[in-house]
Amino acid sequence: MIRPRYLPLILSASLILGCAKNTANMTVNTQQATPVPSSSTIENADYPGKGKVTKINLELGSVELDHEEIKGVMPAMRMEFYVSDKKLLEDLNGGDNVEFTLRYKDGTETITSIKKAL
Repeated sequence: MIRPRYLPLILSASLILGCAKNTANMTVNTQQATPVPSSSTIENADYPGKGKVTKINLELGSVELDHEEIKGVMPAMRMEFYVSDKKLLEDLNGGDNVEFTLRYKDGTETITSIKKAL
């Protein structure tokens, strides 16, 4: 005989086990998902990018970009990047559409060139 005070515990365990059993047979449609590289699969290299300037910090030497996907590195997102030289930011303004080069090296991303897009 099951004691009433153990009934919630038994029901919870049954529910968890039942869900685990049902999810084991589920299939996932991976054709629509764009794989996101992990830092261990990104090669040290320079990658081209396009985006829009959302914020500039001349003091820190950083620029926030709402960028398109950077193939092989990351999906489209808004992100702050440091630049290799603060002078790269002098001619930029918020709202500018830009093309840039992102250098990925040992887990660090740095913008090495950036210019207004035509």
